[in-house]
Amino acid sequence: MCPSWKLPRTKSPICRTDGGWLLVLAVYCLAVCCLAVLAPLAAGQALAQDMGGRFRIGVVTAGRDDARSEAEPFRDELEYRLGLPADLFLMDTLGELTDALIAGHVQYGRLSATAYAAARKACACVEPLAAPRDGDGADGFHAILMTKAGEVPSLEALAGKRLAIGPARSTAAFRVPLAGLAASGRDPRQFFSALVPVSGPEEGLAALYDGLADAALGWSTLLGEADTGYSAGTLMQAYDRMRLDVGRLTVVWQSPRIPFAVHVVRSDVSPELKDRLRQMLSSLQDEAPGAYFAIEPDFGGGFVPVLPEDFSAVMLPLEPQ
Repeated sequence: MCPSWKLPRTKSPICRTDGGWLLVLAVYCLAVCCLAVLAPLAAGQALAQDMGGRFRIGVVTAGRDDARSEAEPFRDELEYRLGLPADLFLMDTLGELTDALIAGHVQYGRLSATAYAAARKACACVEPLAAPRDGDGADGFHAILMTKAGEVPSLEALAGKRLAIGPARSTAAFRVPLAGLAASGRDPRQFFSALVPVSGPEEGLAALYDGLADAALGWSTLLGEADTGYSAGTLMQAYDRMRLDVGRLTVVWQSPRIPFAVHVVRSDVSPELKDRLRQMLSSLQDEAPGAYFAIEPDFGGGFVPVLPEDFSAVMLPLEPQ
């Protein structure tokens, strides 16, 4: 209670000594609580007005009939956390979602790293928010170039040798490594004596073991035990499925880390909403695991923040060589 010698009892309703100050104080506290509850709602309503009334989330169905119901817990949590109405817009393919983000038909989506790179190259109109981690703590992978241990000890020793390469659409077995080598001054078509086409990383390893190539391309987290092929990737698959002795292989080149996936937002979304989305994603796995796994069923390690520079490896193939 306020000291009477500072504030006269007759002029200060809060410091009244007849017990009435308790009622005034209670009303004051109630008002503060109401403001705390209503402030996020008011902010959400203001954001909704900025967004034309609703927040539009793009989701790739990949042919799944239950894609909408699967993503609903994430939509519901986002709507609750942000305090503004949100809608799901279903797309059949990742390409459709990328185009929808570029055109502004949706404002939020989950893209692959290469799809984000394509969108950023097309319009510079999307921003990365967060990337998922796997259950082992890896938040991405590297494109890698592998040789037989002891036979070709370094990248320079591969000059004039044969490299097994995957299809042109492959991120880790073609696009990223070939662009990375070219950017370092080693044009693959001149540096190697032959580029041996294979269907993918596993066939590339088989070609390497069978003597049909001197090096092969693949991907790896490069996290965990090397003897068992690390936590995920071509080497781990070779150890698990093909029973190859991965100890006989050595990695002589690796790309910068490539995020497994990325949650993006349109650049024209307000800075306040971007910040609130980042905050939501950073705590989503701990505070709303059902919503987290609704949108990230394959990566159980939560989200990490990402920046545009984290995608340098997948941006490189889009640059003029």
